[in-house]
Formats: sequence, structure tokens, C-alpha cells
Amino acid sequence: MRVLITGGSSGIGEFLARRLSESGNKVFITGRSEDQMISIQTDINEKGGQCYYKVADVRDYEIAQTVIDEAIDKMGGLDVFVANSGIGRFGDIQTMIEEDYDIQFDTNVKGVFNYLGKVVDYMKNQNSGQIIVTSSDLGLKVSKNASIYAASKHAVQAMIGSLRKELEGTGVKAATINPGSVDTPWYKNSSMDKMKMLDVEEVVDAFMLIINQGPRSDIDHIHLVPANT
Repeated sequence: MRVLITGGSSGIGEFLARRLSESGNKVFITGRSEDQMISIQTDINEKGGQCYYKVADVRDYEIAQTVIDEAIDKMGGLDVFVANSGIGRFGDIQTMIEEDYDIQFDTNVKGVFNYLGKVVDYMKNQNSGQIIVTSSDLGLKVSKNASIYAASKHAVQAMIGSLRKELEGTGVKAATINPGSVDTPWYKNSSMDKMKMLDVEEVVDAFMLIINQGPRSDIDHIHLVPANT
């Protein structure tokens, strides 16, 4: 398979790219840290895999269109698109400022939208493909100190839910992964107990389940929470 992953320079995106390459899939990762992506690409390719990368900010619509074209060209096609980039800023609503709102909606919502149209068009034309968006359990519920972040993830759920309706009768599928807190660099400055987080490999297992599902299955979403919560 040929897989494009945004937010592939660390965390869930990096682990997913590595897992996919181990089983012979081609991967194309994007992110803002070129040094990290070069390291990932080098490691994967030295182990016999095929990894490509491009520095890109998901908030930029024009770059998104270029990324898709380049990924298709480098990999010879596109079978799976994973919209994994995301950002979270937390606090009571009265402490949030306009920048907190803008960066979360521009990254978490517009960053998905920027890729979907062209990806869907390509996959519809080939009558096959899987789209997966990394959402959150806060896309399915709410919590204090997470009003804007949860709102952005609820918007993602609505976007993908509507897309699933648009894809009926085609060979293209769309799903979300909705994890609770995951032990990745995303939480590097958090005081949260890592034993109360999901292991990143467990989340990657959920991605692989969706990617490898059979033709008669169409997973809507997978909700993961730590076992001790």
C-alpha cells in the first residue's frame, strides 16, 4: 500500500510510518521538523523500507495540494491517507485567547479539510481508498479545560461523518481514531502519570485494524481509553 501521513515527524504518525514500512508499505510523511523526518526516512530506508518526506504545515492549503501530488508521484499512487497533525491548548474558557482558538481550528479542522477534497477526488476516481483522521475521545465527549480543543475535534467528527455519507456507493472509506491521552512527545511537558496513558503502539494497532479491514467492513471510528480509567 501507498500511505500519506500528515504529522509524521513524531508520536503516532512516526510510529505508524515505521509499522507500515516494516510490512512492506510505502510511506510519505509530512511535518514541520525536517531534521526529525530525515532521521525517520534514513532509518526506514536503511532497513529496506520506502519512505519519503516533505516539510509542510497542514494549515497551508496550497502546500497541501502540492504534498498530495508529490506523494502520488513518489509512491506511484495513494491507497491510504492519514490526517494525523493536531495541536491542543488547554485551560478554562476565560483564559483562552484568540490565538488559542485560531491555531487549534486552523490545525485540527482546516488542516484536515485542506487535504480531503483532492484526496477524495483521487480515491473516487480509482474507486478505492481509506481515509483516517486522528481525532480524540474529546471528539466524542467534553471535559473541563478543553473547550476549544474539544470543539475542534467535534468539528472533525462532523466533517468525517458527513464525508462517510458522501462516500456511500463508492469504494472509498473514512474513519476516525479517538484515543484518550497517549504517551508521546505531545505530552512531554505534562505532569500526567504515563501509566494512565495509552501506549502509542496500542493506538497504532487500531490504525492497522482499519487499514487492513476486509472489503465488506467499513469501520466508522475506534474509541480507545486507558484501561485503568
